[in-house]
Amino acid sequence: MDHPPFENPLAEATFVVFDFETTGLDVMRGARVVEVGALKLERGDVVDHFLTLVDPGVPIPTDATAIHGLTDADVAGQAKLGEVFPRFVNFAGDGALFAHNLPFDLSFVVAATKELGLAPLKNATVDLLALARHYYPRLESYKLESLARALNVTNPAPHRAMGDVAVESQLLLTFLALGREREETETVRDLVLLSRGIAPTRDVSAEAIVELEWAAAAQEAVAIIYRGSKGESSRSITPYSIRTRGGRCYVAAYCHASGAKREFRLERLRLARGDG
Repeated sequence: MDHPPFENPLAEATFVVFDFETTGLDVMRGARVVEVGALKLERGDVVDHFLTLVDPGVPIPTDATAIHGLTDADVAGQAKLGEVFPRFVNFAGDGALFAHNLPFDLSFVVAATKELGLAPLKNATVDLLALARHYYPRLESYKLESLARALNVTNPAPHRAMGDVAVESQLLLTFLALGREREETETVRDLVLLSRGIAPTRDVSAEAIVELEWAAAAQEAVAIIYRGSKGESSRSITPYSIRTRGGRCYVAAYCHASGAKREFRLERLRLARGDG
């Protein structure tokens, strides 16, 4: 897959809004996917959809069933993740990925990628929860159901993948309209930065942020070139998170050269891309 088109104007970009229903909250503790739903949007219109139940291969706990309503009987005989996930990746293509509370869904994406031995994804990613906090800073709750009520959006099937995705798609269209109205967002890059609390006017690489965050989710090292006080140097880091503080943007990471946790200014960092 080529690098995603971060500089695409929003009017020409492909958006993939997706949601996973699962057996639990922590993929590192064995939670599995039981349903995948996604809508593909272009120019504000839904142009394709993806929806399937998934047999997780493990019993669905009663507390999970209490949320999404899916039982072992519902998923028995359905396709396994090994069949479903490559189809989802093909459906997404190089579209920008959107979800509410994105880190949760991305943790399952990364786990599936590793489990199935697939190439890591490079898609641009945007957290709708972060955009909601930006555009509606005074709401009491940013849960999806609360946002739906606040913005008068009806969820046809709460806590089911396609019902939640339908709401999230409406939220996305609302945020895109607000971005145009405020002249904040023109490209995919702008949305990526804004959802990280970074003004799109700053000289920060959205592509670097996304790749660093994919690596953080996968707990994998990334080769970078860093411009310090003594010039440029090559480093290997395992990123933890992207942070903004005092108007500056940082990546918190484990630096393999120093053997310690460090913070690196994003403006001074570029991905090595194998160029040493």
